[in-house]
Amino acid sequence: MDDMKPMPEPFTKATRSLGPYIKQRHEVAQIRRILASHLSSHVSQDGDHSLSRPISLVDTTCNVDIAPHGVRGLQKEYLRCVRANVKAQRDYAEISKQHRLGRDDEYVKGLKETSTDDVSCMESFLKLVSQRQKYERLRIVQDYMDALAQKPAASAEHLDPQLVLQDVETLPKVPSEVLNSADTTQGLSGVNIEELVDQLAKSVLRAKMLLKREQILLGRVKAENSLAPGCRGSRLEAVGMTRSALINWIEAELSRAGDSSPESEIATSTSPDKRGKQFIDSELSSIHRQYSRYTKARQSLINAATGRLDATNITKSLDEQEESPKAKEETYAPSGIEVTYPYLENMVSVLNEQKAMIQQKSHLCISLSKQLKEANQGLDRLADESHLLPAHPMPSIKKQRHGLEGPISFGDEISNHEKPDSSLRAREWAHAAQSAGHSTKIVVSEKLDEGGVALEEAGQTLLELKRLLGADIVVGERFGKGIGELGATEKSKDIWAVLDGNLGVIKADGSD
Repeated sequence: MDDMKPMPEPFTKATRSLGPYIKQRHEVAQIRRILASHLSSHVSQDGDHSLSRPISLVDTTCNVDIAPHGVRGLQKEYLRCVRANVKAQRDYAEISKQHRLGRDDEYVKGLKETSTDDVSCMESFLKLVSQRQKYERLRIVQDYMDALAQKPAASAEHLDPQLVLQDVETLPKVPSEVLNSADTTQGLSGVNIEELVDQLAKSVLRAKMLLKREQILLGRVKAENSLAPGCRGSRLEAVGMTRSALINWIEAELSRAGDSSPESEIATSTSPDKRGKQFIDSELSSIHRQYSRYTKARQSLINAATGRLDATNITKSLDEQEESPKAKEETYAPSGIEVTYPYLENMVSVLNEQKAMIQQKSHLCISLSKQLKEANQGLDRLADESHLLPAHPMPSIKKQRHGLEGPISFGDEISNHEKPDSSLRAREWAHAAQSAGHSTKIVVSEKLDEGGVALEEAGQTLLELKRLLGADIVVGERFGKGIGELGATEKSKDIWAVLDGNLGVIKADGSD
């Protein structure tokens, strides 16, 4: 206990100020029991009723400014204390809020002051992380190096060629015709392998450079679209001469490796380095393969430049150029592209016209097929909705061919049945419309005739009625006289005219 350091001054001050309020656990429990009994005695004085809500549970939201009537004694005093408590809580909340705002301002200022320190700390931390990563990488590399050092292949004896090749059989001798050359026959000291390899590499490099040059020339030729036909022959001749020169140069280079002499044969026979001979043989075989690829590429370039696609003509021209390169310079035979070049423009124009005609034909076919499809759909819809076709069918025309051709085949009838003609369907509708109009005209004429007969009968009936009524309308109408004039000139001749003035006679006859 003596070794313990004393508490800081702020902690001692806080402990000293909070000392009266800090109690033991049993003291706190006893105080709570006393307060609970005291409050219960004040809440339920009579013991008959109790409050629905404890008055001690108050906060700043409680409104106790207005005391209810009839509250006296200790309850009134308690309400006063509650109001004071609520006011104190509100003041405390306001002061705490102000203090919190001030503390936040101080915290922001502290952050601004310590931002530079944080940046420096961050940079130091990043450097530490990068150094750790570098250390890990170096450690991994060192581990692998140690592991490789422990393996047997890392020892010097493991890489000794004598120990490696002690169980390998001796290689066969290389032919002297391949190894000897004009440059290596100066002395009897043996073949200089490094010089030979350098020469072969130089020859391969020259061939590659020439191939690149030919490719560049081919690109230029293709780019020149406005080249005259007369210049093409000279260009083709130049390409052929270049090809023949390349062939002669490569054959001369290769002939150097094929020259042999007795001294070189003795030197090669006495040469003890058998591994060098095998290496030279392999290098020569690789050079032959490269030269074959070079000749194929050169031949494809020449074919592309001349535009000749016939393989037989290409092979023949190549053989002729190899046999007599000088004769080709003197006599030049025009190729197929030179002969057909003047007609290319006309052929291109004809081709464009044919393409335009084909496109127009396809467009017309598509348009007609669409129109035909729409017409067939319309006819099908009308056939389903209208009653003209069933009522007025078109008489079927049966064509029977006789003679050498014979009757119509069953296949033709089936095809005609499966693919009906649109014009035939239109003719059916036209015939149905004409038949319907003709039948309607007949019905109308019949109805007109019946109406005329009915009118005549009605006229006769009217005349009979007029005659019975004593009005001679027909005579008046015939001579242009009215009814008044007729009454003035003639007497009315109705059914009562016989009784006019003779009623006494009828009575006298009745009395007798």
